[in-house]
Amino acid sequence: MEEQKVFDDMLECQKNMSTNPIIKDFDFKELNEIQKHYPQGYHGVDKEGRPIYIERLGKINVEKLLNVTTLDRYVKYKIYEYEKTLAIRFPACSVAAKRNINRSVTILDVEGVNFKSFTRPVQKVIMQLRKIFEDNYPETLSKMVIVNAGPGFRLLWNTIKCFLHPDTVSKIQVIGSKYESKLLEMIDESELPDFLGGRCSCKCEGGCLRSDKGPWKDICVADQNLKLDQCNIVPQ
Repeated sequence: MEEQKVFDDMLECQKNMSTNPIIKDFDFKELNEIQKHYPQGYHGVDKEGRPIYIERLGKINVEKLLNVTTLDRYVKYKIYEYEKTLAIRFPACSVAAKRNINRSVTILDVEGVNFKSFTRPVQKVIMQLRKIFEDNYPETLSKMVIVNAGPGFRLLWNTIKCFLHPDTVSKIQVIGSKYESKLLEMIDESELPDFLGGRCSCKCEGGCLRSDKGPWKDICVADQNLKLDQCNIVPQ
């Protein structure tokens, strides 16, 4: 009956999603431009079936970012993505894994990040997003792996983690440039982007961080009217 409950919960979440104004009405038309100045996105699942969120923080250009959107709209977009994960990604992953999935994995690529690059505008964006996450979605993070952490970032990290909740810090692992084996312990190479040591490139979608690859894009999840047996879930 657990699998039946997972499926029922998924349908209920999708029903709620259709009436959630944050998801229903928000249209972030500038997303393609945002991706040029701050590559980020959901891509695949780890070996436990949890959705993977990836950010390339080292490639952020806040000045150009704020030329194509406002901080308020960008924050609303992040809330939109958090809510979409609750309403769509977690239920879809639960159906695919045939068990409850309610946490995600984050990979943060910080190549090139140091005190010099951590300017006041960057601090403002990151600290505002941190507050929203820790105030509203702290239990949705399973683990975070920070990769390409050079000496400059490690010094910066000693400062940043003082502003994070200890529970959040305990879920974060900081690794240097030799991170591929760690990621491949967690994630199949077919689910991991090639720029992180995997085999996926999502060329047809314009790159992995633009593809939103995952079970949430399956037709089984998209159509709420499909029968249970069409989703390959059989109640016990």
